[in-house]
Amino acid sequence: MKKGERKKAEILRVAEELFYQKGYESTTIDDILEVLGLSKGGFYHHFESKEALLMSICEEKALSTHEAIREAVVNCPGQCADQINAMFDKNGLWRGDRSDFLGLLIRVGYLGGNLLLREHLKRRLFELCLPIVDEIVQKGVDSGEFLTPYPGGAGALVLQLGASLSDQIAFLLTGKEPPNTAKILEYLELYRYAIEQILGAPFGSIDLYQMRYMADLLLSIYRKHLERGMPAQGEARLQA
Repeated sequence: MKKGERKKAEILRVAEELFYQKGYESTTIDDILEVLGLSKGGFYHHFESKEALLMSICEEKALSTHEAIREAVVNCPGQCADQINAMFDKNGLWRGDRSDFLGLLIRVGYLGGNLLLREHLKRRLFELCLPIVDEIVQKGVDSGEFLTPYPGGAGALVLQLGASLSDQIAFLLTGKEPPNTAKILEYLELYRYAIEQILGAPFGSIDLYQMRYMADLLLSIYRKHLERGMPAQGEARLQA
């Protein structure tokens, strides 16, 4: 890695840590410069704004999510439906080791109304993951596991539904009341069924996310990143 690339990566690392610790809204460029011992000229050589930093962090998360999905699919020994499930469950965007980033994304992209940020992340994930899903769908059709008459477009619809599900989950954390597990289950079942219909997959073969895992993850994100930002809900909790 060249010197300039190392410096850019270091700025991103420090900015991400500060965004998690202090919140994106409360972190200034001067805060980042102070930790790095860097001049403003040195910063602006790599990034034009604080928002550009956040977009770069989202790009890195999209790339690493794609890599995790690719590895999950390659290492999945089961059928094509199992590979679809492996893409989502603990290998997609909603993972425990991403809870800090997800909290940041929800605060800025959903509570803060930064449509550009969240749409950029969804678009990049779609572009990166579409070839993987298309290959799974085609294999499923060739083997007779999937009965969709539209293998050329089914993969795109699966990813679009996944992005819509992510939006629904994120919005569950931004309402006047924290989400409960019954509502989470309702969304998961709806999207699971819809994806099965698109693929022509056997009933019950698509799982998407594990219910308990998602409930615990959302509770963690809410308590750590959102509860203090919504004082009227300070005593509220996800309902078990």
